[in-house]
Amino acid sequence: MRAQVTGLMLGGALAAGAATDACAAQAGVELTPHRAVYSMALNATKPGGGVIGASGAMTYKFGDTCDGWTVENRTVLTFSYSDGAPVATSWDFVTWESKDGLHYRFRVRSTRDGVVSEEIDGVANLDGRGRGGTARISQPEQKTIKLPKGTIFPTEHTIRLIESARRGERMLERTLFDGTGADGAFDVNAVIGKALPANANLSRVATGSDVSAALLAVPSWRMNMAFFVPDAADPTPDYEVSLRYYQNGVADEVIQSFGNFSLKGTLQKLEPLPKPDC
Repeated sequence: MRAQVTGLMLGGALAAGAATDACAAQAGVELTPHRAVYSMALNATKPGGGVIGASGAMTYKFGDTCDGWTVENRTVLTFSYSDGAPVATSWDFVTWESKDGLHYRFRVRSTRDGVVSEEIDGVANLDGRGRGGTARISQPEQKTIKLPKGTIFPTEHTIRLIESARRGERMLERTLFDGTGADGAFDVNAVIGKALPANANLSRVATGSDVSAALLAVPSWRMNMAFFVPDAADPTPDYEVSLRYYQNGVADEVIQSFGNFSLKGTLQKLEPLPKPDC
């Protein structure tokens, strides 16, 4: 199972610093450094799917380092199964992405009942904007992956999603590399909903809550993304993510679907992070 948000990320998926590289400046998208905490729970499960319960939390931290963006994503979940004891899992995802969109570093670490079950460490570089490139995996074993023409990394994918939404476009298809698996890049098909006005969601932010109302007082869009393994025999997505993306890159109302079951992430805490003095 992949326990992630595209770009989320969360994103590649997942405000007060402006994106100052040429691409972001041209797009007019400003991503806000922030820290968000989501409560995680089972959203739905199919009969016979095995998973009957899930609970935990996801912490997502998006930062600006002047020359790039950083993401620290930690997810801790306990799964209950119909045929066995509960299983405690953790998933850590740390990345750095250059603001010109050409360089990317990533590290993934997963545990199952306290035992490391997966570790991935590597770097990726593109030969130019719109061109292909190479990802080099150093862990768990050395491996080189060719990235096809048009590949982008998670934060740039988020920027393009938001810019497409601001233009009123309803779909975006891109090839995305995030380093979370051994399959290389994904083909990501995104469907973008109509714009929701600023302040449309502030009624749920209670006085004294840990959610920064200022970060949610901007336009937003609900989006659905399907992640496909290129040239796979199975035409169904590897996984799907639906969320509400705010213009500053904050994500809310997150649903991650993995075939037999899905998880729901509900925003519990949200705070801005300091803007670097570049």
